[in-house]
Amino acid sequence: MKRILSIVLVFVSLSAVAQLKENDLELKEQAAIIKKELSLDDKTGHLIYNVLYHVKTRIADIPLGHGNYKKLISYIDEERVSMMKSLLTVDKFKQYETAFGPDEKQKITNILAKNAEYVKNNGVLVKKVSLVDLDDKFTGEKENDSSISTMGNEE
Repeated sequence: MKRILSIVLVFVSLSAVAQLKENDLELKEQAAIIKKELSLDDKTGHLIYNVLYHVKTRIADIPLGHGNYKKLISYIDEERVSMMKSLLTVDKFKQYETAFGPDEKQKITNILAKNAEYVKNNGVLVKKVSLVDLDDKFTGEKENDSSISTMGNEE
């Protein structure tokens, strides 16, 4: 029984690793292009990949239509620039900005356009949920503070 469980766990972990590799293939290719263009070593190339992954996941964590979407995306772009500046020498960073800066700005523009389209179709998401905003799923009526009772005080 233990052997069967061990074999199943090995297959599950291998499939999870394979899935991660497929999802990150685009970022690996992009990091390889940057590494080649700037003549970077393997360690710096891997760190470039980490920056790209960080940016991609941070952007994916922000829901479209968020009230502060544009501001949050600009913060993430500033993080990307700061991380690249810390990884690369001044000359290499200038090369990076010249070669890849316009593409990065275009990506941000595309992301913001996607958000604008979402907001146009669905509206802005609520920034904060309060008790007044809650809908009773069964009656469809809105609750307010006066309708909320505490246990033991009902008569």
